[in-house]
This record gives sequence, C-alpha cells and structure tokens, in this order.
Amino acid sequence: MTDADQQRLVHEEQAALDRLFTQSGDLGVVSAYGPHPDQVTEVFGEPGPTVVFVHGGYFRPTIDRTHARPVARALAAAGAQVVLMEYRRTPGDPMTAVADLDLLASRLTEPVLWIGHSAGAALALTRAFERRAAVLALAPVADLARASRLNLGNGAITEWMGGTPEQQPRRYAELDPQVRLSSRPPGVLLVHGSDDQTVPVAFSQDSPAESVVLPHTHHFDLIDPESAAWPEVSELVRSALHRLPRER
Repeated sequence: MTDADQQRLVHEEQAALDRLFTQSGDLGVVSAYGPHPDQVTEVFGEPGPTVVFVHGGYFRPTIDRTHARPVARALAAAGAQVVLMEYRRTPGDPMTAVADLDLLASRLTEPVLWIGHSAGAALALTRAFERRAAVLALAPVADLARASRLNLGNGAITEWMGGTPEQQPRRYAELDPQVRLSSRPPGVLLVHGSDDQTVPVAFSQDSPAESVVLPHTHHFDLIDPESAAWPEVSELVRSALHRLPRER
C-alpha cells in the first residue's frame, strides 16, 4: 500500500467518524447502573436477544458513546435489544472500566452478546477471560502491549494503562487479550477490516481467538450502517445471537 493510499484511508476513517457523530440522533432510554455520571446505559429496541455494545475511543475521557448510537439503532432495527453502555475512562486506572463492565453484567439477567469496537472491543474481550461469554470484537485493540509499543492513538494505551508494559507488567498481564485469551475460546470472534489504519489488522490475525478479516474495509466501516461492510457485520451479529443459550 502506498503512502497516498494510506493517507486516503486515514481521511476516509476520519470522515466516517465525523459523520457518525453528526448522525448520532436522539438518545435511547437512559438509565443508571451506578452512581458515577459515566455509569449509564442507553437502551434501543424492544425486548429480545440482548446486545451490550461497548464503544471505542482509545479510552479517552473526551470520546463517549455518541458516535455508537447509529450502530445501536441499526442493531435494534435488526431485532436485538441493544444496551449501549458508557463507562469510566480514567487515564492511569484501567480497572475502573473493567469494574463498570462487571457491575453492568451483574445487573443483566438474560444471555448477552457483548459487542465492542476498537478499545471497547478490548474491554468486551475481558468478558471471555474467565467465563464463557459470547463476544464479537470489532477491530479490537487485542494486544495492549503491542499497542503501547506502537504508540497507537498517540500513546493512548500507555496513558490508560498508567505506563508501558515494562512499567506496569501486572496490569498488562491481567488485562491484555493477547495474554489472557485461551486458544480459540468458544463464542468469541474477532472481526477486522483489511484496510484499518487505526488498529492494525494483525492485532486480530495474531490473536489466539478466531478471527475474520473483511476485505476493503476500514476501522469505522465495521460500525457504520451505511458502509459496504455492514451487511456482513450484521450477519455475523445475527449468527452470534442465534448461538446464545436461552438461559444462563
């Protein structure tokens, strides 16, 4: 891929993100699952198979769930009840976000498909570390140590983790999907675009979990209901929901 191709794709990714923010639309049904202002969810759709969607944004406190409302609506229109969660994004204290996922999970009574995008996909994958959770990870930051060393997000991973892998070895050992996921854990699928300029496709290809690469697809195509890749992503979601158990 030439430098010109890369620059074009970077521009396309940014344009897609800008459009998702612009088209975010009205809030879903908002409720709190904890006392912190970021411990809230928006629910889209009628009762049915449950999806919890964990948004990305490289764990930056300035990037919230707004850009994920279009994909939440699209999933709800396809028949799922979508719980779009907000969570604490605390630089230097990654366990606050994990604790928020734990807290929300404790309040859910039905089988759930956890879907995350980018950094949110890394969080969603923590559901599969010690439990048989169903996870669909879209363009995941599935190797935190590599992300830190590559300075992805202008150092966002290092900032969120409170240091490099050498400075915080215990945190990386506890939270890194590349370390914690077993070989091909059941119910876990990583989906990545071949043209992703935000998170390298190798992060999924090198994961111990099963992965699928969608050709001619960039980082935000995976959560953009207007993208050419969306029908395939939507089908992967339907397949994952179909495999959910009827009872816990």
